[in-house]
Amino acid sequence: LRLLRRNPTISRTGLAKRTGLGKATVSTLVSELIEEGIITEGDLGTQTKGAGRRPIQLCLNGDARFAIGIELTGSELIAVLVNLCGNPVETRQLVVPDLSIGTAVDLVDKVVRDFVERCPRDRVLGVGIGVPGPVDHSHSRVIQAVNLGWVDVPLAAMVEEKTNLPTTVLKRQNAGALGEYWYGVGKPRDAVLFVSVGIGIGSGIVIGGKLYQGVSGYSGEIGHMTVVPNGDRCNCGNYGCLETVASASALALRARQRIRDGEDSLLLERTKGLLDTITPGMVLDAAKSGDHLASEVVTEAAVFLGIAIANAINLMNPSIVVLGGEILNESDLFIQPIRETVRRRACTPCSIGIEIVPARWGVLAAAVGAAALVIDGFFMGAENAMLRVRSVTANGQM
Repeated sequence: LRLLRRNPTISRTGLAKRTGLGKATVSTLVSELIEEGIITEGDLGTQTKGAGRRPIQLCLNGDARFAIGIELTGSELIAVLVNLCGNPVETRQLVVPDLSIGTAVDLVDKVVRDFVERCPRDRVLGVGIGVPGPVDHSHSRVIQAVNLGWVDVPLAAMVEEKTNLPTTVLKRQNAGALGEYWYGVGKPRDAVLFVSVGIGIGSGIVIGGKLYQGVSGYSGEIGHMTVVPNGDRCNCGNYGCLETVASASALALRARQRIRDGEDSLLLERTKGLLDTITPGMVLDAAKSGDHLASEVVTEAAVFLGIAIANAINLMNPSIVVLGGEILNESDLFIQPIRETVRRRACTPCSIGIEIVPARWGVLAAAVGAAALVIDGFFMGAENAMLRVRSVTANGQM
């Protein structure tokens, strides 16, 4: 099954070669999976010169199983129902009226019920939820989500009690990394760094198909990398963190400061002088309109992002860097300055051939990735079963 997940089509012979199992064993397993509806037979494969009958290609039946992925951003809930092949079937975006835990759980339950009406419940594998903060992944508890005001929240257990579906929770940047690794621009890569910029800044790391989450779930906190010594105080209590100069709120704050210092901008006219009403989206719109001040604010933030990403590249030497989150999804103004900064600052041996690209799934990346984690659990169960089959085969019992 994991081979079929990576290879859209493969024959029984191909499976036998790749798994090391005998053809008879593979045929038996494939027949069982076809009977369960998880695998289907497709077209005939390419005929090798001098060979006999062309092999029948096998593929996953996407509608055999489904998973629900959800991202809580702090201001909205983004949800997606995906099939076993990772293709979105339904999507939802709901405004979150408040940040209370009870409201979030009720909204998740509402979306799950809505999705379950669109496919057989017994085919739904479970729910994955991406949250803006570190997670105790062994217990699926939210350690701390500063932007939500949550500390030590047993979110998975609360959602399971409401929905009666297996639930797992992970940091939303980790979810974005998984979504892009399995089903997006990072699909063929061994090491993926996903960087998300919104209200906060974070990253997710996938190495060899596995999330790297750190000893206590705090990996990927690139937003709290110091980029300005003795800079402004961050919400984390430190000074000069990347979030203080490159997050969504930092864009609006920097634009206000410069206008108050006497610089001219379209933003002054568009807000009728009410500078406190400037939003990150307004700064991006002004930059797209050619406003000099807004363009400089965006470029300055992009350069700081590039510095942090260059440091991360020097540390982990990834195959690809994927850019996502509310801000980077909304504007391509960041991409080129980030690439140029990385080119200048990253260690050359670490950055040769590296790609820096926007996320394929855009605003859906974390939700798709949260669903991918649920699907991954399904395939991991299949892999464990395969290991048991290999053990039995090796002992001559099959």
